Amino acid sequence: MKAQGLKRRLAIWLFGVLSTLLVVDAWFSYSDALGAANQAYDRSLSASVKGIAERVYATENEVVVDIPYSALELFEAGSSDRVFYSVGLSGETAITGYPDLPLPEHIVPNTPVFYDGIYKGQPLRLGAMLKPLYRKEFPKPVIIIFGETTNARQDVVQHLFLREVARKALLVVVALAVALFAAMTAVRPIDRLGQSIRARPDDDLTPIEAEGVPQEVKPLVGAINLHMQRIEAMVEARRRFITDAAHQLRTPLAVLNTQAEYALRQTGAAEMRPAVEAFHRSLGSAIRLTNQLLSLSRAEPINGLMVARQEIDIAALGREMVVELLPLAERKGIDLGFEGEATPIVVSGHPVLLREMLSNLIDNALRYTPVAGIVTLAVDLAPDAASSARIRVIDNGPGIPVEFREQVFLRFFRLDGSDHTGSGLGLSIVREIVHGHAGEISLNDAPGAHGLEVEVRLPLAGAPA
Repeated sequence: MKAQGLKRRLAIWLFGVLSTLLVVDAWFSYSDALGAANQAYDRSLSASVKGIAERVYATENEVVVDIPYSALELFEAGSSDRVFYSVGLSGETAITGYPDLPLPEHIVPNTPVFYDGIYKGQPLRLGAMLKPLYRKEFPKPVIIIFGETTNARQDVVQHLFLREVARKALLVVVALAVALFAAMTAVRPIDRLGQSIRARPDDDLTPIEAEGVPQEVKPLVGAINLHMQRIEAMVEARRRFITDAAHQLRTPLAVLNTQAEYALRQTGAAEMRPAVEAFHRSLGSAIRLTNQLLSLSRAEPINGLMVARQEIDIAALGREMVVELLPLAERKGIDLGFEGEATPIVVSGHPVLLREMLSNLIDNALRYTPVAGIVTLAVDLAPDAASSARIRVIDNGPGIPVEFREQVFLRFFRLDGSDHTGSGLGLSIVREIVHGHAGEISLNDAPGAHGLEVEVRLPLAGAPA
């Protein structure tokens, strides 16, 4: 997201929030202004109602109502409102004043109540009070109603409301300006960070400097740096693979070219056959080397194949690999066998890579075991760790001296005097696969101290890695 777009979205969001708050506050401000105006003007209504009530009394024959001038004088000076009043016995026709003025819902003796009403199409604010006459001739109390139109009240409400809203609107504008300024100040380092990243060369994967970046953005910078490290590791793995492949394939390809040229110079089929057979052997070695290079590249953790795992019966997979490689063992007269129980031993892993691991272990054993030798694949539970599967490949070949048992895991390492057709990648591939599955691998003397035992331990499915 560009910084300008972020600023625009932030400004729109702030404007929307502050506008909503202003509308809500305006509604409350209008209610407060109306309440304040009613409170002030209701005092005048109360004084008028009480003033009229004081001048109402009863004789033996009639109810006398003497409207004092002071009750009306409160609403005359400079007022644009009209006043209405009514005095009469409760439930009967008014004795004096305007008939049919709105009545309150509830009214109590000697205490004014205030309410809103409509009279002849005009909104009124009214006050009413009951006054008992305390004479047996007039058992009903007198109800006094006094009201006025609301023009003056509305003017006061509008004045208070507009002044309050104007002050709040000014505060909102100032707050919006301050918020936008703060937002632009906060976004400026992010904008500079984005520009510096866009200006980098395509092959620049060095970490991004987090100096001057807001504290809240530093986790993002850290995540970007971590991702760049992963990309750099992947690029380095690809570069290493290409370098290894180019270096290791150069010699076999040159040999193949020489053998092909030699075969082409022969004129007879009998003379050509040895050259073609040598060409075929060299081609097989080149194919094996290429396949192992690809297997090594695929087994590296950086390729992410270890993430896609499933439950695999490693014992069943071992039996399958023994059956698959029996023809290769028979060519050298080697007794290839499997030892293990029929009970499934389930691990969590990548099926293709685990198959590649078993294939390389068995193939290495067959390659370095002499004719009529014995190679055994044994799969069981580790006796000292019930949460691990143990895979052992045992042969009676020449073995590996103790001092070289760490070096044989290095790429392209070969023991002096070993089979020159090997690529030196088999155990490197196995170790990458084992480590990718959180397992362990070790080289030991075979039982009887003659030959080699390669032991692999893998955690069972569901066991902590």
